[in-house]
Amino acid sequence: MSVHRRPKDRPILLKLPPMPRTKIAWVIAAAHMLLAIWFASVTPYLHQGILLGQRDATGQPQRIVDVGAPDELQHVVYVARLADGQGFPVFQPGSSDIQYTYQSHQPPLYYGIAAGYSKLVGSFESPDAGLKARFLNVLIGGCTVLGVFWLGWHTTRSNLLSLGAAGFAALLPMNCALSGAVSNDPLLFCLCTWSLEICALALRTHWCLGKALRLGLLMGFAVLTKTTALALFPVVAFAMLGAWPLRGERAIRSEALATFTVAILMALPWWLRNQSLYGDPFALKAFNQAFTGSAQTSQILGGIVATGGSPLDYWLNMFGWWTVRSLLGVFGYMDIFLNEHGTPFTGPGAPNTIYRLWMAFLAVCAIGWVISLKKPREVFPARYVNMAFFAVIALLFLKFNLQYFQAQARYLIPAIGPLSVGIAISLAALAKDKTKLALSVSLAALALLDIYSLQRLPAEFARRDTGPANYKFVDGIPQG
Repeated sequence: MSVHRRPKDRPILLKLPPMPRTKIAWVIAAAHMLLAIWFASVTPYLHQGILLGQRDATGQPQRIVDVGAPDELQHVVYVARLADGQGFPVFQPGSSDIQYTYQSHQPPLYYGIAAGYSKLVGSFESPDAGLKARFLNVLIGGCTVLGVFWLGWHTTRSNLLSLGAAGFAALLPMNCALSGAVSNDPLLFCLCTWSLEICALALRTHWCLGKALRLGLLMGFAVLTKTTALALFPVVAFAMLGAWPLRGERAIRSEALATFTVAILMALPWWLRNQSLYGDPFALKAFNQAFTGSAQTSQILGGIVATGGSPLDYWLNMFGWWTVRSLLGVFGYMDIFLNEHGTPFTGPGAPNTIYRLWMAFLAVCAIGWVISLKKPREVFPARYVNMAFFAVIALLFLKFNLQYFQAQARYLIPAIGPLSVGIAISLAALAKDKTKLALSVSLAALALLDIYSLQRLPAEFARRDTGPANYKFVDGIPQG
């Protein structure tokens, strides 16, 4: 005789929430670090050279004091001055050594860390010191990829999407190259990403004093890394306002007060120093004085209009096209392109196949993002905060380019977290039950493009590299 259980006697199976696959995230971060080391190994360090995409007054290729990663020599100068006991530099726009010191207005955090690191591994000042000098940012880049994973996890609660987002950040060639160079940019990317991660976590769970204080510390460190981090302030306020209906006015006020007080108090001494030296807490006036020699947007627009073009030609064919390409990867001083000529010049012989495919991919992702917004979501999902941060960074980038032609998408990569998570969400909205395949194909294509770039770069740099610079550092300033 068989015994049948009644439905109410059946064991209750609890559906446990998914757990984040952190081990895979660490593997992805390690892959990014290996790629960054590879980029660092094929990029000249403190080598002089020429730019094939620019010409001097005689029509010859423009000579440059450092042909490797953008502004790397100037960042090294800042680190060298601190390591040599010269103290924090004072920015002097009209000085004779401005070509070496135009990063002296930057906040101090990265340079202080790098100076301490140089005491452990040796000076950054030799052309043979490239790998050890760049390795600090390799580590920081790996931390950024982990931050993107956790930002994706708290935004989507999907292992597939959070790993896909981390993979995009890890394999984007431009991001790999930046992680393999001496610069304060990777630390900015890292701190912005982890700040957004706390916002996403708090919106997924709840705000509390502990999260507010941690966020304040990260924001303070970010502002002490680069002034661009001020973009976090309105976005964090937006995130806290989103929790107001659930937490209540009094609670959010106290948590917001804690966050912004900590961040401002951390940055205040540096801001007061800048106010005393430059009459401006952010040293932007002094920077603009030194930047007057750069290409002015008004001059380029005037030239285009004078030859029968329109402002739209500039914003689409110059600003937009250069920005799209440099987001994927344009190396050296915006001089090495992944097209058939390896230079900025286009024409019948250089159709820019890779970049056009990349532009099509971004257009498809934009469509997917719009589709994803139609699906029901939480009352105030973290993705809105991600969108807000990307929008603020994009507006700052546009504002900068209204005055100067600086269509370098590395100015957008502080939003690498929102960008990566957004692409993962977009592909999921388009592919639906084939999301894993769509993400796998996209990441495989990026990985192949990394390998292709790394195979191209040695020959392209050889066309531009004229050998190690012959100057010596005296009091942290190159001479000769």
